[in-house]
Order: sequence, then structure tokens, then C-alpha cells
Amino acid sequence: MTSSLRFVGAFIVLLLLSASLLVNAGLPEWQSYSAVFEREWQQLTRVGGDFIAAWDKLFSGMSAGERVSVVMNTGLPLLLILPLRWLAKWFADRLARALGELHNRLVSGSIKHKGLRAVTRFITSITPLVPWIILLWVAMLVPSPDRDINGPGGALPLLFSVYVVYVLVNLSLEWFLLSTCQGAGQYLNAENTALLEKRSHRVTSWLLFPWVVIALSEYLLKSAVISQLIGALVWVFSWLVISFLLRFYRESLVTNLKRLTPERFDPMLEPMASGKLSVLILPLLIPLNLVLFLQAFIDQLLGEFPWYQRLSARWFRMKKQALESEPGDDPNERTDENYLRWFQSYGEENFPIISTGLGPAISKYFEAWHSDIDDDNVLLIAGEPGIGKKSAVRRFCKEAEEKHEGLNIRKMDIPARTLDPAVLHSLIGAELGVDLSGGPAALASASDNIEPTLLVINNAENLFLADVGCLDAWRALLSLTNARAPNVFWLIVINNQSWAYLCNVFGRDYQMRNVIRVKRWTQAEIRSLILSRNQQSGYRLKYDDVLVDTRAPANNTLKNAEQRYFSLLWDASRGVPVTALTLWRASVVTRRGEVTVKIPRMPSGVRIEKSGSHQLFVFAAIVTHGSLAAAELVRVTNIPENVVRFALKAALEDEVIEKGDDGRYRITTLWYHTVVNILNRMNMLHE
Repeated sequence: MTSSLRFVGAFIVLLLLSASLLVNAGLPEWQSYSAVFEREWQQLTRVGGDFIAAWDKLFSGMSAGERVSVVMNTGLPLLLILPLRWLAKWFADRLARALGELHNRLVSGSIKHKGLRAVTRFITSITPLVPWIILLWVAMLVPSPDRDINGPGGALPLLFSVYVVYVLVNLSLEWFLLSTCQGAGQYLNAENTALLEKRSHRVTSWLLFPWVVIALSEYLLKSAVISQLIGALVWVFSWLVISFLLRFYRESLVTNLKRLTPERFDPMLEPMASGKLSVLILPLLIPLNLVLFLQAFIDQLLGEFPWYQRLSARWFRMKKQALESEPGDDPNERTDENYLRWFQSYGEENFPIISTGLGPAISKYFEAWHSDIDDDNVLLIAGEPGIGKKSAVRRFCKEAEEKHEGLNIRKMDIPARTLDPAVLHSLIGAELGVDLSGGPAALASASDNIEPTLLVINNAENLFLADVGCLDAWRALLSLTNARAPNVFWLIVINNQSWAYLCNVFGRDYQMRNVIRVKRWTQAEIRSLILSRNQQSGYRLKYDDVLVDTRAPANNTLKNAEQRYFSLLWDASRGVPVTALTLWRASVVTRRGEVTVKIPRMPSGVRIEKSGSHQLFVFAAIVTHGSLAAAELVRVTNIPENVVRFALKAALEDEVIEKGDDGRYRITTLWYHTVVNILNRMNMLHE
């Protein structure tokens, strides 16, 4: 105890000496100190004399012209701080209540805009501080009074500012201590929370009077050496008071600091959690803990924005890049095929259905036609492969069949490269039960004999080739949809890259008016897709150690690992459910009813970027058409057949493309977005 007191005493002496040395750095000799103190003592004596003289005039009598000056010099206006304090509390309560009501109104309105939701969360977090910040800003707008004219009474705005700062410090200190305990995983019951608030209020009350003294000394003595010495003493006192408060929560402070620093610094931080002298350096941990809280606040505020989710996922992947680049996998790791069957395909009837809004969007156009509200009977759905177009259409058709009796629902898949208009007329005529050899005119003349029909045309990208004379079948489909057939609702499903190419050829506004461009799934929808199927499988989830933040509180470990993984999965899959399912299968290992999830790995596009232009043109043709045979690739790329076959062979060996049972080549699910991103950077695609 004696050594601690000596240390504190030496610390105070050093601070006082440093303050005086800084002020008098320009004095050439030590003898000048006596002159400085003598001059400032005279100034202090003059202030005291003016104060006594003002009170004497107040009681003995004064002229009418001196009343304001005398009252100000007596310091009586400082008593107005009491009603100002009451008014400030009243204003703060009213404004905080109004902000709370505004927040409740916004939340009860089912906010869908991510920006507005972020604003409401921000308002909620700073509601108690906003009124006092406004009051401090108003107090700072008041012009600084002149002490020679207004005397001690002119310090009223200054004292009001000190009081507002006192309240802000009190609220901020309570928030900081609560956040410290929560961040360290320490549970606070009602009793501990009340004790924390009591300690915070007591400490800020201890600080109020010294800060009033330093404010008055700065005002009355005009930053003299004496006022600076008083200020140094107040700062030391404040440091000690804050240290006294933080010693109750030193373990939580150090625990939070460990989360911010690498593990190799733990031996340096652990001594701060114990020891008597280390208490004095605890205030230095406040800004470091604030960095951690700011990071958590930003994560909470911006967590719903896709760009921030993508940025966070890529930043984490960059930090773990060395781990991802490790060659090969453990040969002892196996995944149960019975588990993988739950993630083999998307859209099966026995799987949970994740609603993304595509079904209701289709229903809106269909119901408008069926109810004779709108006579537009053509709807085109364009989206990436695996985005869920056909599954959503299949579910919509089932719902429409149950809802509308007598509705004839016909579904057809366009065969590969149906380029002859006559073949298309024959296929559609067979579905509608009409001879369409005469083209659109035959459809218009037979329209009255056709019962209400929902005609679904899948794989519409098979109706063209990007070559001269190979667009007639698509042009024939456009003619049929433009023919007068009010009893037929056309629902056309097409690949987004094929639709982009056709829009560049025919013009976007001259084909179909109603177009739904299927959006990529959100992170929450991808998470629901995976977790719902995993729940049905009966396996317990466990995340790899790389995903688990061992320095986070134990109650948040699983939650943080799950959030981190699905951010990585959503970014890697680009929000495409089939890609997400494929990545999930590749990143899990099962053992005894437990599935361990590792970081999802996406293939690197370095090899593709370094490949020749011929291979890139082959990839661009496949992406634009969805799938192509070797002969069709030769035709649309105008590249010699031997070169095309060599490019296909190399891509097959690298597993960038796959050859189906029908002999057609497609980009594999895992490589699709990597290939598309590279081709887009080289301006080789139409979307």
C-alpha cells in the first residue's frame, strides 16, 4: 500500500511539474517563476476584490447604471443553473420519448428498406444521448462571455455546458461498462446492473465538482499558470477516479482486449487483470475496447446490406487464404451418402420450400389476365442457371390448378436447338390441340375454340443460335405470342444470358412487355435453405475450428461461426441456391450423426485467365446458349473444329465444363460464376 501511494504521489508531482514547464517553456531563467506567480496572484486578488465589492454594493446601495454589472459580479446568475438543469431534464425526457415513439412507429410499419432499418437501429442505440448532444451544441453556440465585463455571473453558459457533459459522461460510462461485460460474456442480473449504474453515477458525481472548479478557473484566470496547475490536478484526480471504477471490471476489459489482439500478446495482457499498480493503466484500455465495440456496432448496423456481407466474407477469406490453398483433403474424411441426398437437387416435393417472392410475382400477372383486368397474356422469366425458375413455375402451376377449376395447364420443354419454325409450330400446336401449320394466323382463327390455357415453355434458349439464319424459331415464337389468342397465357422461361443476347439482337422493348428477372437469393434465404434440409436429415451441426472465434464469448461462439460460414457460402454461391447446395456438399464431413462444416472453396480462375482466346470464346458461347454440342460450337464461334475440340478437352480435364448424356457441353455449377466473372471483365458477354 505504501509503495502504491508513493507511486501515485510521484505521478502527481511529475504531472504538475510538466504542466508548469510547458507553460513556462519560453522563460529563460527560473527566477521568472516568482514574477509570473506574483502577477497571477494579483489577478486572483483583483477577481476576489471585485467579488467582495459587488456584494458590498448590493447590500449598501448602487446606482441604476451599475445594477447589471454588480449582479453579474456577485455570481448570483449562477443560481439559474438549477432551473436550467430542470428544463434540460424535461427537454431530454420529452425528446427521448418522441424518438422512442418514432422508432416504434417505424418498426410497427414492417420496414422493408434495409437503409431505413439501419437508421431505426441507429436511432435506438443513440436515443438517450441525442437530447443531451443537442443541448451541448446549443450551449456551445452561446458566445463566450468576457470576464472583465460580466464577472463570475458570465460563467453560467460554461457551467451549463459542464453539467451537460457530466450527463453525457454518465450515460456513456454506463453504456461502456454494460458493453464491456456483455462483450466478455459476463451475465449481469438485475442486481449487478443496478450496482453498475450506481457505481457509474457515483464516479461521475465525484468528477462534477472538480470539473466545475477547472471551468471557473479557466474562465476567471484566463488560462494562467495557476489555472493550468488546477487543471493538471483535476486530470490526475479524474484518472484515479476512473481507475477506481474500472478495477471492478478489469477482467472483462482484458478479455475484450484479447479479442482485439492476436494470441501472442496474451502474456502481455494477462498481468493487467491482476495487480495493484496495473489499476492505474486501466483507463488506457478504454479506447482499445471502444474499437471493438465500434466494430460490433458497424456489423449490427450494416449487417443486412449485401455489399457489407460480401465485403466481410471476402475479408475473412483473405485472412484464411493460406488455409484454403492447402493441397488435397484428409483421405480419412468421408461424407455419408444418406446425408448428401438431402442436398442433391433443388425443388423436390419432399424438401422444405423457401419462398423468395417469385411465385407471388408470377401469380400477380396471371391473376390480372385470368380476371380480365389486363389483356397482356405473355410473361417471360429470365434468370441464372440454378436460381430456381423452373421450381417456382412448377409450384405456381400446382397452386393455379388447385385454385382455378377448368384451367388447362400445359408444360413443354423445348428440345435442344429447335431452329425450324415449323417444328416449333408443331410442338405448340400439339399442346394446344390446334393445327398451327399456318402460323400466327392459324392460332388467331382458332383462339375461340381454345379453352383457358396456361402454357409453360421451358428452355426457351434452345430456340436460337448466335449465327446468321438461326433466329427464325425465336422470331416465330414472338409472332405466336403477339397473335390474338386471349385464352392462352404464355409463361416462357429462359436463361438470363440468352435473354440478354436476344435483347441486343431484337431490342428489349420489341419482344415482350412483362419480364421478371429473377433476383439472387439473400443470405437469409440461402441459410434457411441449408439449415431446413439439415434439420430434416437429423444430423447435428458442428463448425470447423477455422470458423470458430475461440476468443469470443462462449454463448456467441456457435452463432458467430454460423454467421461467418453462411456469409462465405452466400458470397461464393452469388446467391444461387443450386450452387450453394453444391458448395455445402463439398464443404461438409459426417461422422456418427454429426456433420462438420468447413470453409466453402471456390475454384480459382487463374488458369482460365491465362488460357487462350479460343477457349474463352468457347466458354462465352456455352454461357450464352446454356448448352451446346461440338458442331454447334464450331458454327457459332467460327473457330476450326480441331481447335474447338482441343479447348473442350482441356476444359473437361479441368472440370470447368461437363458433357451430358445428350452429348452437349455445359459449364459446371462450381465454375459457372467464376467463368462468367472472367468473361464479363473481358466484355465477352451481353449481361
